[in-house]
Amino acid sequence: MGVKDSFLGRLLGNADRFSEEQVTQTINLLVEHAVKHRASDIHIEPHDRFMQVRYRINGTLRGMHKLPIAAQEIVLERIKTLAHMTVHEDSLPQEGHYAALVGEDQFEIQVNTLPVVGGEKIVLHISQRLSMPPTLEALGFWGHGLQELRRALSHVHGLLVVATPRRNGKTTTMHSMLQTLNTPAVSIATVENTIEYRPTGVSQTKVRPHQGITFHQGLQAALSQDPNIVMVSSLADKQTAGLAVQAAASGHLIIAGMHADSAAAALTHLRSMSEEPFLLAAAVRAAVGQRLVRRLCPECRERYMPSKDQVSELEKAFGINSAAGRRKVHELEQAAAGAGIGDSQRAGTSPSGIAELWRASEDGCSACNHTGYQGAVAIMEVLSVRESLQQGLLEHLPAHKLNELALKEGFVPLNLDGLIKSLRGQTTIQEIMRIVTL
Repeated sequence: MGVKDSFLGRLLGNADRFSEEQVTQTINLLVEHAVKHRASDIHIEPHDRFMQVRYRINGTLRGMHKLPIAAQEIVLERIKTLAHMTVHEDSLPQEGHYAALVGEDQFEIQVNTLPVVGGEKIVLHISQRLSMPPTLEALGFWGHGLQELRRALSHVHGLLVVATPRRNGKTTTMHSMLQTLNTPAVSIATVENTIEYRPTGVSQTKVRPHQGITFHQGLQAALSQDPNIVMVSSLADKQTAGLAVQAAASGHLIIAGMHADSAAAALTHLRSMSEEPFLLAAAVRAAVGQRLVRRLCPECRERYMPSKDQVSELEKAFGINSAAGRRKVHELEQAAAGAGIGDSQRAGTSPSGIAELWRASEDGCSACNHTGYQGAVAIMEVLSVRESLQQGLLEHLPAHKLNELALKEGFVPLNLDGLIKSLRGQTTIQEIMRIVTL
């Protein structure tokens, strides 16, 4: 055990019996340590002789503590009690949540249990309760994408889709979009599975399937009060998607989340769920695709000059191995720098190609716990649905064909946004290539 484990060991000890106070202190301490290390999740997993505690930090799991296996039952019981779960149910997965206070900050703890060999695995997902989300610019929107997103948000009705895999910042992006529209003159309702933000003047409904409030029922109830704008955090099924499209076509502005790999994939998936594709084509205004990648630690990141072979491989991977492609990347980097993306004064490109890249320090520093990374940065794409894409949806074009149509109108795809942000020193090219399919 390390120093932190010794502290946990003193709380739980090595006895066969543990008091409720000891276990509560231990759980609180785990959450405090996770918050301190900017972890998004705590994984507690049973092994033969101990419970392994791992934190997900910057998207990567790290082993942090070991708890006595004899404490497994009472730890699980206490967490289940906090999360309003059935305490003695250990043969079925369960979900719940509770609020935690760390210092002066409030956090929402989502809890999932899963029966596994040796007991139950439990995962705590940690999200801070905030009243104000970041601005669109602070999230990382810039240039053509920001312009197109603001254009889509300026409509009084229509559908905007935010597509990400799970745990990739979808909720924050949707709330940032809502915040640009939140004035006393409009009525805004949300239907959410987790309430992470508490904006003033917004009516929020939490989905509770076991109490009869599904996404479809929540959206139906919200629409019955005739709001101007509705945010629904997941178009989880055909019914919900169909209702969202109908509402968008009939006078409401709908901001909806989906789990999809890209903006175009979200549109084709919506089309497959829609009984009236012509209605979808007319109603949808834009689709946003997003990923979170590890952010380079600003204190210890390093510049380096890639070899000619490395540059050649990168250009081939990103499809920019032509004079026009190289000029475009340089122009985009200049535009990104002007929009405040990255803090480096020196460009990583010239009109003739890539000159410099960034990498994580091998040893890191105290600011990043010697990992080389600190937090996350979002890479995103905004696919604006104009006449050509509307026609493409009606013709059942696949996602890559929709992307080709959008590229002719200035669309900056996810991989290119990631490349620019790596050139600006926010992340590494390896992170982009790890996360985005090229």
